[in-house]
Order: sequence, then structure tokens, then C-alpha cells
Amino acid sequence: VLGSVGALLGPAAVAPLPFPSVAANFGLSPSKTMAHEVDTLFSGCAFRLSNGRSLGYIIVGDLNSDKVVVLCNGNPGSRLEARVHGNSAFAAGVRLICVDRQGVGLSDPLKDEEDNSFKQFASDVGELLDYLCVHRYSVVGYSTGGPAALSLAKFDERVSRVGLLASVAPLSVFGTNDMPMEARFMFLLSKRAPSVLTALISSMVDNHLSRKKAIKEPQHLDRLIEEFTESRVWHGTDKEYIDNIDWTRRRLLMVSTIEAFRQGGKGCTDYGNLITNHWGFLLASIDVPVHLYHGEQDETVPRTMTEYLESRLRYTKTRYIQGQGHLSLICRYMGQALKDVTQDLESNPQAAF
Repeated sequence: VLGSVGALLGPAAVAPLPFPSVAANFGLSPSKTMAHEVDTLFSGCAFRLSNGRSLGYIIVGDLNSDKVVVLCNGNPGSRLEARVHGNSAFAAGVRLICVDRQGVGLSDPLKDEEDNSFKQFASDVGELLDYLCVHRYSVVGYSTGGPAALSLAKFDERVSRVGLLASVAPLSVFGTNDMPMEARFMFLLSKRAPSVLTALISSMVDNHLSRKKAIKEPQHLDRLIEEFTESRVWHGTDKEYIDNIDWTRRRLLMVSTIEAFRQGGKGCTDYGNLITNHWGFLLASIDVPVHLYHGEQDETVPRTMTEYLESRLRYTKTRYIQGQGHLSLICRYMGQALKDVTQDLESNPQAAF
């Protein structure tokens, strides 16, 4: 979620997966980024939209599969977060596509005459999928990426199913009172003082989360990974998860965050502002099945938000999972979500509801 910011102080259609450090090839646990790995870690593709803007994206998983899923990551985050879930996508037989939102990563910011809206986001993604010849697909979103996932289901009739892991509910209705203090503060600034938040983030990026510095000095990236692990954002189950996952996955999560600020903080601030206001559609207007997943030990997004989504969406199947927090649920249950949303792409998507 956006609150983690304060705590952490036509090319080819496929980007290569990052290789682990040399030590991993000998069965050792990698804990150091090699200079030759950096370009691969930050790689991706950019598609030129009809309006002239670029849209960054990446494709991972089973690249030959007809089962296509668009991944909507949380904020801050970038297309590179798809690599965290690449193995899950491959095991599920899914071609997983993740895009950079406007002003993030390789995606150009919106033009002055364009609205910052979920409808515009869905239009951009739809144009990319036309280019990739995708005729039917499903969507998975998590945390603050949930609203973006729902917007695709609302504005693109090609969507078959939606999966939401620990998704936020409409904050304009639900509010943020049950969320952590850092998240409440960031959402407040996103809504009331976006220019202040953008300046704060930009300053932090210049001094700490600099992509240029991470590329020039791989050891700086390694230090950020250690700080990521020790961040006070993580509590309980999520802290235990972070402490026990392999170093390579921590690096992928950190690289995605750094890439989110490639152009500064405005892209993430604009998205934060978007989700704190009315989303531009009603939950009851979503007419495709939605799978909901929530960890019982989630200390970031409260269970009541998932219950609210369940009560407003028309077709839902909900799982409340013991022993999982926020990040741990997203990473451990991504494979299950991908299987659930692609189980019948060629048949009636409402058959099981």
C-alpha cells in the first residue's frame, strides 16, 4: 500500500526473467547483486498508444498459453512486480501481463486534456491487449490494485473473471479508520494535498530510492533490500513471511518499488488520489464473477473491507484464510487465484456461481 512509502524512507512482447546471482547456480543462497544483472532487473517493454503516450508492460509465466490474466499490483509498485509471481503463473499455465500505471515506470503521465480516471486506465490496457491479440482474459488485483482490476471488468467486456486479494474497498465510502496510521496519513495527503505528498516522495527518491543509483551501484540496491526486510511496515505474519522468503524474491519486490518512482512521485500520488475519490463506477455494476481472498491476520487491509466488497458485488466467492497476513496472502495464494480466475475462460464464467 501507499503507506509503505513513508516507512521504506513496438519492442518485443516479452522481457527476460531476472537470473539469480552466480551463487545460486551452485546451490547457495544469493545475497549480492552482480553488475551484469541490473539491466535485466529493470527491463521491460513500452507500447505506443494511439494518443502518443507510452504504456510500460511485461509478460511472464507460460508465454504460449491462451489463458491470459492481467495483473493489477498495489501502490507503490510497477510492472516488475509480475516477476514476483512468475513461477506461480507458469505453474498455473497462465500468461500474466502487468502494466505500469500512468506516470509510473515506463508509462508516460496523462496529458493535460486527459482525466485521471479508471476508465482511462481501462482504455489504455484495452488498447495494449488489442495489440497483443487478446480476445478474452481475466484479471487479478491485490491491495490498492483491486480498484484497477474491477475497472477492467467494468469497462472491458472481454473480462471473464476477477480475483481480488486483500483489496481495498471504496475509500470515499468506507474511509480509512481501520487501516494503519501510515496508510491513513498517505491517503489523506493523496486526497487533500497531493502536491505535498509528491514533493515528499520525490525528495525521498532523490536521496534514497534512486533508480539511477541502484543501477550505478548494485551494492546500494543490496542495502535497500536489507532495509526492506527490516522495515517497520511489516508486522506479525507478514514480518515472519519477509524474514523467511528467499533473498531473490525480496530483491524483486524492492526493484518493483524503485521502478515505481522512475519518474518521481507524481504517478503514485495521482493513483492514490484516484482511489480515495469516487471510482467512477458502482460495485453492483460489475457483472462478472469475483473471487475474494483475505488473510485473517492482515494488519494492513481490514477484513471489513472484503466483507463490504462481498456485500456490494453481484457474484462473489470469498475465502477468509487463517494464518495469512497481507503480503503473505498475496504471494502465497497468487497461484490459487490465477487458477480460479482461468478455470473456465472458454465456458460460461458464471456457471459456478
